[in-house]
Amino acid sequence: MADATSHTPQINIPAILIANGIGVCLMLIVLFGRRGWQERGGARAVFLDMRLFRGMCWLCLSQCLLETAMFLLDGRQFPGAAVLFRCGNLLIFILCSGLAFLWVCYVDYKLYEDRKRLRRRGVLLSIPMVLVWLLSLANLFMDVFFGMTGENEYFRTPLFPLLYVVIYGYLTYGAVLLYSTRKRVDKYLYIRAMTFLIPVYVGGLVQWCFYGLSLIWVSVAIGLTSLHVKLQNEESVADPLTGLYNRSYLAHYQGWGNRKRQVTGILLDINNFKGINDTYGHIEGDRVLREMGKMLRCAEPGAPVIRYGGDEFMVLLENASDEQIRRFRETLNRELQRRNETGTFPVPVSVSMGVAQLHAENFDAFFQEMDQNMYKEKQRYYRRMARCPSGKEEVPAVRMQEEGSYEPS
Repeated sequence: MADATSHTPQINIPAILIANGIGVCLMLIVLFGRRGWQERGGARAVFLDMRLFRGMCWLCLSQCLLETAMFLLDGRQFPGAAVLFRCGNLLIFILCSGLAFLWVCYVDYKLYEDRKRLRRRGVLLSIPMVLVWLLSLANLFMDVFFGMTGENEYFRTPLFPLLYVVIYGYLTYGAVLLYSTRKRVDKYLYIRAMTFLIPVYVGGLVQWCFYGLSLIWVSVAIGLTSLHVKLQNEESVADPLTGLYNRSYLAHYQGWGNRKRQVTGILLDINNFKGINDTYGHIEGDRVLREMGKMLRCAEPGAPVIRYGGDEFMVLLENASDEQIRRFRETLNRELQRRNETGTFPVPVSVSMGVAQLHAENFDAFFQEMDQNMYKEKQRYYRRMARCPSGKEEVPAVRMQEEGSYEPS
């Protein structure tokens, strides 16, 4: 931001133009490049995480342009210059806190993919941002964050550090949230989010210490571009219908070999899904698949959830205790019951599950055991339905049997 402790001669205009020019170019590539157009028009465009990411990119682009303009105006005198300079700087403060707030929302949603949770927490998390907005608006009438000399030169007030406290508070909260969930969050998300923070922290601190340099927004642009590249990698392993990982993700997961990890895999198959498609059409069938994806993510936030194929899903739990697995089952059970009782699905939906443990990184045996256990559960389901053709006994909830498998109760 255009922050000065002294005056115009110290401002390095060529360096500012180069730095913010690079930031503008990076954001234009991200927003309007070939991949950017695909993201705007493709299936991912409807997802909240993509909208939050693009919102950060637009704000960063605006800040690169706006900060450059404010540095160019610093010390200039012409009719209306003072009003333009003051309004431009307070807009920088407002957008700056807004971008930091979007970052926290992005991290929270990527971790939990729960809009209700985000709305609840968003109200509390927005308080520091709203405080900055109110103080920035007050800066129209008094010197709150910054002031201006008679020569239209910018200077900080003692309250100026509050802005950095809010911004770095948001960034740090996002980092702590990531770190606290690192053991159950897939490494794809953890690594790419952390790569965003490094240049932002460094660029902001350098600009704080050395007036006349403009590094914070080009640093944000570099961080967002790095995140964008990693999101493109994610696109290659994303299922466009549900937003879950697709089967290709397993190749990446297997590449993170670590013999110390204990992986529990749960393979799920929607019972009689073909009947739903045949009777109610593929639009309803797709809606069932999307809802199933939401339920699985809700049952174990942060764990990799994969659309394994058709109506089959896989959940991978690392270092999971028996209690954690039981909680997963109970949560999924409640979500299935709730949706069936409220008529979310065209017919009551149930699932068959197969559970297996990964041993010595033998993924072939791991997948085979899950599939076999799921097939056994599916056979029990069909035998039960054969005894009760009317389906009156079928309840969409699932319950655990002696060996950890499930059966519609």
